[in-house]
Amino acid sequence: MPVVIVMNKKIAAVPIREQLYDAVKDSILRNAFVPGSLLQIDRLAEEYGVSATPVREALVRLEADGLVTLIPNKGAQVTEITEKDIREIWEMRRLLEPYAARSSAAAIREEEIAELEREILTLRDDPTNTELYIRTDIKLHELLYFQCPNAYLRETLRRVHEVSYRIRYFAESRKTMHDAVTHEVIREHLDILEILRTRDPDRIVVAVSSHLLNGERRAVSALSRNKH
Repeated sequence: MPVVIVMNKKIAAVPIREQLYDAVKDSILRNAFVPGSLLQIDRLAEEYGVSATPVREALVRLEADGLVTLIPNKGAQVTEITEKDIREIWEMRRLLEPYAARSSAAAIREEEIAELEREILTLRDDPTNTELYIRTDIKLHELLYFQCPNAYLRETLRRVHEVSYRIRYFAESRKTMHDAVTHEVIREHLDILEILRTRDPDRIVVAVSSHLLNGERRAVSALSRNKH
């Protein structure tokens, strides 16, 4: 995801349209704008120090991404997260990600595996470090498809992952759920890295598939708890 530079919440880089779109999208994906919240054009324009025009353009693009629903003359509402969303997103991941991991495995360098392993072990010692949890989670799954030779598959997985992160981090927002999930995810990520070292494509597919099934189960369970 592009890095957005924000100073006093005003966009500090150009082009304005792209930076504003990235900033609002990042806030939605990280649940700074939670599902169901209203994004008012005038308020966003004031918050980011821009005119109303690029805000409207950004919201139109975000609707095309499935992240908001436009409300005429007002702005947009951040889309809700449903169990159906989880099932469909994880179905896509289960179909594509194990294959991408199989295709990428031979090109993943030991240095990349070792660096990520060190970060995950640091997280294991400090599981309340949410920023590190998110960073290692993203890096692990990017590692599994970035070296895939199929550019269309890489781009599809990038888009699918963006949506899945929003779902997961919202669903896991309760502290009790987050703590339990973090320990499970750490174990599974370390197992995947160890299997990646073997370069055994069949074992890699099994490990990634199992991790994704567990991830879907955790997301559905967490979403259900958040509703009560």
